[in-house]
Amino acid sequence: MKIETTRFGTLDLDESTFIHFPWGIPGFEDLKRYVLLEHRQGPFKWLQAVDHPDVAFVVSPPHVFGVQYKVPEKRASVLDIRNPEDLAILILVSFDRTTRAVRPHVRTPLLLNAANRQAYQWVIEKGEQKKVMEILQPEKA
Repeated sequence: MKIETTRFGTLDLDESTFIHFPWGIPGFEDLKRYVLLEHRQGPFKWLQAVDHPDVAFVVSPPHVFGVQYKVPEKRASVLDIRNPEDLAILILVSFDRTTRAVRPHVRTPLLLNAANRQAYQWVIEKGEQKKVMEILQPEKA
């Protein structure tokens, strides 16, 4: 399937590579299909909306920023995860071009089931933060 993007031009992608967000991503609830694209060399990737050429998010594995999650069963079961190895976690990353600051959004990770390609954004409440999140030392670049 050919999709148009503003950052990457026209892409010819197999629909089996799409990641489905049944509820969308907060603020982008109407966009349900995304694809994960490489971003140069390094830990960052692009999460490109299939149905909107302008919408793409920078994402990375949480360990890049020294974060580790303990995903409660009730959160994983939403994605019908049957094998723990099928759970992938990504965090959204924003960049301030003026200050060159990088901001990982650690309280709103994306949970993905690699087996069925379903995903959703988990919004961690302040009360559960200490139970499910651990801040470690970030990786050295």
